Amino acid sequence: MMLLVCFDLPRDTKEMRKEANLYRKKLVDMGFTMKQYSLYERPIQKASIKEKVIQELEDKLPKSGVITLYSLPDEVNNEQIQILGENAIKKSFKKAQFIIL
Repeated sequence: MMLLVCFDLPRDTKEMRKEANLYRKKLVDMGFTMKQYSLYERPIQKASIKEKVIQELEDKLPKSGVITLYSLPDEVNNEQIQILGENAIKKSFKKAQFIIL
């Protein structure tokens, strides 16, 4: 499954911007990748790992803002469609991965 973290953190003051940037860095440290500026994703294999990640996200909540988590099953995540405009960066597509189990 894929765990999506969507957030809207205030950036009105220098302190708020710093806190928002630290939160983004924490997400990357936790294994999330940026899908869009305020949307990060991470694959989760087991429900127990999902609960640990959610608990860690709760422990690192910023002082203000809105954070929403979505847990998408593989069936939903595999059906996503990405539409790019003329000026979109071509690097936004992920490279295919081949995994042997």
